[in-house]
Amino acid sequence: MRDMDDEQAPSERDEAIYAAWEGGKTLRVLARQFETSVTEIERAIDRCLPVFDTVNQMRAYKRELQRLEDIGAKYHALAMGDDASPEMAHVYTRINERRCAMSGWSSVSIRPTGYEKIRDAIMRLKHGPQWQPSDSFDADGKLLASPSTDDQNRANPEEGDGGSRPTELTR
Repeated sequence: MRDMDDEQAPSERDEAIYAAWEGGKTLRVLARQFETSVTEIERAIDRCLPVFDTVNQMRAYKRELQRLEDIGAKYHALAMGDDASPEMAHVYTRINERRCAMSGWSSVSIRPTGYEKIRDAIMRLKHGPQWQPSDSFDADGKLLASPSTDDQNRANPEEGDGGSRPTELTR
């Protein structure tokens, strides 16, 4: 990776190498064509490309998301129009899936995993069918009292256990 101090503007020769490389020529073919080493061809290509750092990666990422949103809006309008075709809806759906995947939203990240399903089944066996994945547990894996039960115990300390046993929330 280049430092900002080492950054050089690409020469016309570098641009010609880059254009040929973009056209599909291999590094070895380019080295023969330009009568230089493969390493020098790689350096010429690197001088034509942006620095590979976080700032440039984020800029490229944002640019791609914007492009997907722009083209997605066009296909969404076509898919929802009076003369809509299933192909337009399919293209929009694929664009939307790609945009969501780039943003970290996927059906895989939304659906429960096999581990979560097994854990939930075991917890329902242990704590009863009323158990929900949002229930809280203490360090020993014991189900804590729900907030409504805990609030009732605080409001009426003479009922229940009389407040003699601290809950996880009051420790």
